[in-house]
Amino acid sequence: MTALKDLDRCTCLPLDCDALLAVGWLGVDGDFRRGEVSSDFFEKLKALCVEPWQPVASAGFHQCGLCQFDGPRFSSNVFVPFNGSIYVAPVGIVHYVAAHRYLPPQVFIDGVLACPPMRSMAYHKALLANGGRGLVSGGPG
Repeated sequence: MTALKDLDRCTCLPLDCDALLAVGWLGVDGDFRRGEVSSDFFEKLKALCVEPWQPVASAGFHQCGLCQFDGPRFSSNVFVPFNGSIYVAPVGIVHYVAAHRYLPPQVFIDGVLACPPMRSMAYHKALLANGGRGLVSGGPG
C-alpha cells in the first residue's frame, strides 16, 4: 500500500476525481499523529467499514506493516463525503486507530460522525454534493 500524507490528494487509486483526499494511508517508515478518539467516532468508523461502497475494484490485499507479527489484511477503502471533499481511507484505518493509536485529522473525524449510512440514498447524495459525481456516474469528477 502506498503511504500518503493525510489530507493530500489521493492519487493512488485509478479514479479521476479532484475531491479525493487521503486519510490513514500509513507506512512503516512514515510519521503519523497518535492520540485518543471518542468511542462514538470509533464505533461509527467501524460501521462504515463493514461493507463500504467501492467505486473501483481492489487489486489484492495489504497487510499492516506497523504490526511486528501477523498484522491484519485488508483490501477495501472507505469513502467519507464531507465539507466539499471525499476522504478516502483504507478500511485498515479501524485497526490503525485501535492498535496503533493513529489519530486521524479532525475534519475526517467530523466527516465520519456526520456520514450517512453506507449505500443509503443520503450517502449517495452526499457523494454527489461533495464532488463525487464522476465516482457515482462514471463521468468526470
